[in-house]
Amino acid sequence: MKTELLAPVGDWETMQAAIDAGADAVYFGIKWINMRSSSARNFDIEELPKVMEKLHKNNVKGFIALNTLIYDHELKKVEDIIDAAKKAKVDAVIAADTAILQLCNDKDVEVHISTQESVSNYQAVKFFSNFSPRIVLARECTLDQIKEIKKKIKQDKLKYKGREIELETFIHGSLCVAYSGRCFMSQHHNRLSANRGQCLQECRKKYKITDLEDPRREFHIEDNYILSPKDLCTLPILDKLVDAGINVLKIEGRAKGPEYIYTVTKAYRTALDLIENKEFTQEKAVTLTEELKKVFNRGFTTNFYLGTPTNDSWTKFYGSSATEKKVKLGQVDNYFTKTNIVSFKIEQNELNQGDEVCFTGPTTGFYKTQVNELWVNEKPSKEAKKGDEVTFKTEKRLRISDTAFKIEKRDVNKEEQEIRERCEKIGIHKPFKFLKKDKGMK
Repeated sequence: MKTELLAPVGDWETMQAAIDAGADAVYFGIKWINMRSSSARNFDIEELPKVMEKLHKNNVKGFIALNTLIYDHELKKVEDIIDAAKKAKVDAVIAADTAILQLCNDKDVEVHISTQESVSNYQAVKFFSNFSPRIVLARECTLDQIKEIKKKIKQDKLKYKGREIELETFIHGSLCVAYSGRCFMSQHHNRLSANRGQCLQECRKKYKITDLEDPRREFHIEDNYILSPKDLCTLPILDKLVDAGINVLKIEGRAKGPEYIYTVTKAYRTALDLIENKEFTQEKAVTLTEELKKVFNRGFTTNFYLGTPTNDSWTKFYGSSATEKKVKLGQVDNYFTKTNIVSFKIEQNELNQGDEVCFTGPTTGFYKTQVNELWVNEKPSKEAKKGDEVTFKTEKRLRISDTAFKIEKRDVNKEEQEIRERCEKIGIHKPFKFLKKDKGMK
């Protein structure tokens, strides 16, 4: 079996981005019930037939994430979603609650065991092979442990309905401080359960330690968010994961934007193709990792793959350390297909010849290019300001109402210092709790 690259999507834009970037399969949520029910956009159940039609037309598989805890009064709604998934020819359901596993089995719908089940040994794999052909292993497994599990699967010829059991692991994206993401911090503080897709990411904030017997004694841990891990990045060691026999490599990020989905999926697609052709080198891995740094990240770690992580696995910043950001320019109001020229009015910011720009839209997905020749108000120019009508050539067809952005370099340290200085001027000495979360390139 060829190694499968599985990408996250949250809407039509990110779905197109994943397809264009070379994903073999995507996973997504239905509104109300999934582990990103609050943070990702998700699809309506009525959209399922159209979603699967588009995916299958592009030879991409589609999986629904129903990976939350379920209560008795919700089972009927879960059944309705599974029935709709079967009718729309969804390739599989991802689940953690055993009620959903049983319902999928009863209705002859393929189900994959979520990482929320914390499967980290062969006996657990053997147990779940009674329900599913694919297990998403616990994020705490090392490569050596995965190799041993894979070895035993082959030795025992472990199968589900004649199909050898497949192992799936995460290769990139946000990590949770809790064991396999099973956290109760948000529920304890806000009565919003992370295990129901409502996490408010309390762990991403900076905390102080206070002596309860003497509250005057406080300790602030500077430059270290002690509950917020860096993001997982396995690209430098991707060949080791492939050699370990992992069948499916999964990217985290259903709440991320199209630029993230495209950039990350494309980097791993390129790396997998290089590995298959025996052309993967550390130099090429470094180049691809630099691409990953351009979009949302909290710094990178290989997590448990090479052994227990060190103290260097904690992030140093609130939000993203991305080296690039996108600033909005306007919306496409015309595209001339015969000449491949896009036209739009600059609603905010400025544009110069030579700038990098990108476009996002439900059909376009994500497209990035450089402005080599710029026309402003029908005349050649090197710069354009707010209110100007600009035109330039693109290689990809764009659509009316696609959103246009300029891509700018980002200095995280400088931004942090500027925010700190502004806050101190108005008497706020702990600014980061007032910061809006950075969703990546904006």
